[in-house]
Amino acid sequence: MRKKDHINIALSEKTIKTSLDSYRIDYNSIPLIGINDVSTKTNICGDEWEWPFFINAITGGGKECNKINDILLEVSNITNIKFFSGSFSPALYNEKDKIAYPKNNTLNIGLDKSVQEILSSLKYTNAKYLQLHTNPLQEMIMPEGDKNFENWYKTLKNVREKTKIPIILKETGFGMSENTIKMAIDLKLDAIDISGRDGTNFARIENIRSSTPSPYLEEIGYTTAFSLEIAKKYRNNIDIIASGGIRNPLDIIKTLALGAKACGISRVFLDILINKGKNALINEIQKWQKEIVYLMIITNSKNIND
Repeated sequence: MRKKDHINIALSEKTIKTSLDSYRIDYNSIPLIGINDVSTKTNICGDEWEWPFFINAITGGGKECNKINDILLEVSNITNIKFFSGSFSPALYNEKDKIAYPKNNTLNIGLDKSVQEILSSLKYTNAKYLQLHTNPLQEMIMPEGDKNFENWYKTLKNVREKTKIPIILKETGFGMSENTIKMAIDLKLDAIDISGRDGTNFARIENIRSSTPSPYLEEIGYTTAFSLEIAKKYRNNIDIIASGGIRNPLDIIKTLALGAKACGISRVFLDILINKGKNALINEIQKWQKEIVYLMIITNSKNIND
């Protein structure tokens, strides 16, 4: 029920303005390259991806949520972009959710879980990437949330030491500080998803669900653009992924120009799937793929590094 609440509340809110609106791309009236000159390939966690954007973790658990994940996985295969499943946490306590969770793909799970739970989940799903999400502020506000955080760092350190699977440390909509980024580098994590506070605000969602809301907590954190400004000087030390309020291909291009190697999209794609259906989502993703190439041409960028 909590996961269903998250989806319904998230879809009821629309992102109109974000921190990325303060930036402009370099527009060239006479481009020097054409479509055949452009490569959209990017390298994340040592793997080559065809496109620098993907369907980011949306939901996990419950019949409706599992159905959404099945469709999103199908869409990702058709459009040749990556798909990161929602949290595996519900599957730890429900056999049906465990069976339904996508296998041989990705694993998303919270740092509030034990090292053994994380490692056994990796083994069960045979995941190729491990997305460890951190969401202390949400947990504090959430009625069912964890209120003990003293083991989170130790958990992260132990999981890194015990698995060779690429690890992505993912924020959940509050942005990422320089101290956190340095910690991820020191622990030799493969990537960070800065997940800025321009998109789904889980503090607001939990306040809506709470009988004793604290609205001021919704202002904590960093915007997507500000987090990228913090992270960009470390882009040679760790792969940077941007998410949080990404609305269109122009936002993707802006995050790449700010140092990200890839960009995760959740709510926009979920909204299309729920309200217009699978084929509409496939068409929209393919449209984005064309337009990313066009935007790269007018910036005279042959590749993501450019």
